[in-house]
Amino acid sequence: MFSSKAQVLNVVKSSLVQFTIPDMFFFKATEFQSTLQEIVDVIDKKYYGIDVVVRSSAADEDGKTNSSAGEYESVLNVPSNNPEKITKAINRVIASYEKKRPLMADDEVIIQEMVKNTTMSGVIFTYDLNTGAPYYVINYDDQSGLTDTVTSGGGEYANRTLYIHRNSINKLRSERFTKLLQAVQELEKVMGSQFLDIEFALGEDLTPYLLQVRAITTQPNWNRAVAKRIDVSLKGVQSFVIERFKRINGVYGETTLLGQMPDWNPVEMIGRAPRALATSLYQTLITDNAWSDARAIMGYAVPASQPLMLTLAGQPFIDTRLSFHSYLPKTVSPIIAEKLVNHWIEHLKISPELHDKVEFEVAITAYSFDIDDKIEQLVGDALTIIEKNEFKQAHLQQTRQLIKGDCDGSISQALENIDILSQKQREYSDSLQKNISSLFNMVDDCIQLGTIPFSILARHGFIARTILLSLKHRDILTNDEVNQIQASVKTVASDLVDDMRSLQLGELSNSDFMERYGHLRPGTYDIMSRRYDQMSNLSDGLASSHLEQCVDLFKLSMKQQQQINQLLEEDGFEDFDANDLLNYVNEAIVGREYGKFVFTRTVSDMLELIANFAEQHGLSRDEVSHVSLNSLLNTVKSSSEFTIEEQLRELSSQEEEKHDISVAIRLPQLLVDQAAVHIIPFQVSYPNFITHKKVTAKSVVLYSETDGVLLTDRIVIIEGADPGFDWIFSKKIAGLITKYGGANSHMAIRCAEFGIPAAIGCGEQRFDLLLKVNQVHLDCAAGLINPLH
Repeated sequence: MFSSKAQVLNVVKSSLVQFTIPDMFFFKATEFQSTLQEIVDVIDKKYYGIDVVVRSSAADEDGKTNSSAGEYESVLNVPSNNPEKITKAINRVIASYEKKRPLMADDEVIIQEMVKNTTMSGVIFTYDLNTGAPYYVINYDDQSGLTDTVTSGGGEYANRTLYIHRNSINKLRSERFTKLLQAVQELEKVMGSQFLDIEFALGEDLTPYLLQVRAITTQPNWNRAVAKRIDVSLKGVQSFVIERFKRINGVYGETTLLGQMPDWNPVEMIGRAPRALATSLYQTLITDNAWSDARAIMGYAVPASQPLMLTLAGQPFIDTRLSFHSYLPKTVSPIIAEKLVNHWIEHLKISPELHDKVEFEVAITAYSFDIDDKIEQLVGDALTIIEKNEFKQAHLQQTRQLIKGDCDGSISQALENIDILSQKQREYSDSLQKNISSLFNMVDDCIQLGTIPFSILARHGFIARTILLSLKHRDILTNDEVNQIQASVKTVASDLVDDMRSLQLGELSNSDFMERYGHLRPGTYDIMSRRYDQMSNLSDGLASSHLEQCVDLFKLSMKQQQQINQLLEEDGFEDFDANDLLNYVNEAIVGREYGKFVFTRTVSDMLELIANFAEQHGLSRDEVSHVSLNSLLNTVKSSSEFTIEEQLRELSSQEEEKHDISVAIRLPQLLVDQAAVHIIPFQVSYPNFITHKKVTAKSVVLYSETDGVLLTDRIVIIEGADPGFDWIFSKKIAGLITKYGGANSHMAIRCAEFGIPAAIGCGEQRFDLLLKVNQVHLDCAAGLINPLH
């Protein structure tokens, strides 16, 4: 069946009822020059002057085990009654064959009626291309009216994707996708194959047009055992989600949404499908209890004994109902709290593209000078006038105490604990060769002296940014001045960049550098990611630092001071002026980054202790990455008839199988109902653009290690905003793009500090497209990311 594109369409045409194949004519490419006039005449008579598309149908284009999809030309909208344009288009297609290799006897060219007035076009894979998971994957454009935006990879509308579990078509609520997939299922029967790559268009009357069909050629790479277990796993996810969407005692909100990027954005820190050790570390150190303990200390309302992060088929999700509950001051009445949580859940459901911006564009998490406008925008009619005032006053009282340091949740108190942890860490270096039982103390110290105070500092960071943005909203600061304030803050990242240059110049010894920064690793919770002190080429290719631009410390004008002082006085900030407020913003940003820098040293040391323990018992880092923290600790809490090596290797094997399934399963970044377990729309994420700069440069994709890659004057592309990538800022990069990350994420702060144009959190679809090109145009002011082929 899979002979050539033209032959396949010709064979299946008479057997298809639901798909329409546009009227076509094809011929041998080798015969074109000798029969040119005859072919041009046939086209003129056959199509009566309407536009046609001249498509490739190369001999090596659509085999069963190999494909040259997209390698050869197709020319659209060619007038069939214009011999010159027809000839030129055909020659262009044939030339694309000859560009790769000599013309072959079975090379063909297709002439096909151009489908007009389409409402949607794109490509369907009947199984996931990479894993063989049982999903229909529809990459489509329903905006431009063109038929080639998806296949060409061009156009801003060409990156919408819908995943539909193969057994769940009956759950579709969309008539157009239902009709399309019914036509696909008929095509599968006619072709005698379920493994198809289909190019389609949909007419205004929802008629599905089949433009081409080829075999999926990646089947040899699939693990069929994994694909078969996905159905069972998804049933478990669906049952779990149904229960989770119900009301929880002691938690405000009738229902919830589950997201990978809100609040502690786990997908940014540990990935979409993390391994067991990384997941368990993140849960134990942060999302089980530390997150809520920190917010309780700061005076927020806290849902009792609720873990913030859940895992669905091994993928991490934040329960946004818990987040919204914990963003409320504890003095807010239950009636107001219930109304607000329900309202914000509904807002996010209606606007899922805000899933990584909930603290700024969905919920109100702190007092600011534009809170009245925010209440109207983000609360609206959900509260009465009296309730709105109570809510505002509760935030004012709480934020006032936090900013002035008049409470346990102050910046200074959190930094005191961080400093105690820093002192204790000097003891850990000796324990790295000791028994795994050392982990008990390290975990407890990391939580009490690390992640809880860091959580407090991180929340102050959000408050600081909220206040800065409110001063811009009140026209006291310009956008450039907000950027200048952030750029003038000297954080630990600035120190790292300066020290890396000193290292290169021989002004700082390698041992002194590593003593301070050696614990950093690109994947903070990933035992497979090498630390700086395990990298031999960290300082290779260092270039002039961005800090050489010498950003001046921002100073408020007299008018700005007077305006801010008036606002502070009106809001009851006694003995606190504009400069105090600016100092608070500075301390919050610096403190957040310093807190993360310190507590991640303990995390890094814990990982090394675990790696050493694994090695002592014959296990590799790869194997122990699939063993949870609790399982490791159980080896010293309970006896077993098996050796430690046998116990851990068996657990590792089991978890590795689960991880393979987790990688293959597709779930949306924001799960709004149980149907989304099987019908997964991937939203076109709107990135968080940093600075208003514009840059066009070669791009480089960076994974966990340097590998001697040249980064100078390159746009760097990474998955998440992990602090372990701080070293890139010593390389004079031209720009940064991340798949995941929020407006106040680690890399957003870094780029604002260094004045580097960046798009933080561009989303999975844009990211995948960027992996295929080597040059990118990034226009932060216009909000554009254009891949350049």
